[in-house]
Amino acid sequence: MVAARWVSLRPPRLAQGLGVLALTGHLMLWGTAAPLGRLPALGAGLALAGMAWMLWAAWCFRQAQTTIFPTGMPTMLVDEGPFRFGRNPMYLGLTVAIAGLAVALGSPLLVLAALLFFSIVAWVHVPFEEQRLRQVFGGWYSDYAASVRRWL
Repeated sequence: MVAARWVSLRPPRLAQGLGVLALTGHLMLWGTAAPLGRLPALGAGLALAGMAWMLWAAWCFRQAQTTIFPTGMPTMLVDEGPFRFGRNPMYLGLTVAIAGLAVALGSPLLVLAALLFFSIVAWVHVPFEEQRLRQVFGGWYSDYAASVRRWL
């Protein structure tokens, strides 16, 4: 099953791999040129904001003593911190961090990497996790999902 293989990829590793591929491709195609133009301060700000959002969410999981791994069995439904605003802040944070790097470096391939990462987690990881959360937490998760958007 192809989806099962993608679910087993941990999202930070997936983001890292896509980023490395995008940067390698960029160097091969454009060298150090920036086809989109560089906005280092804006890009760095976006990247740092994305990482901070993701780390805040990870910290909330650690505080709740539940698994941070998508294939792990959750023991607590976390609905505090950034989870009050969106159900997937770690994925959103990683996507924004990659997009921030794209803006800072002016790399169209990093834009594609951010879009690809977002697509994979939206179509593979999120449905898998939502199904598991419904199995484990039942109506509590359904109520949470009905009151909090998937992204923001």
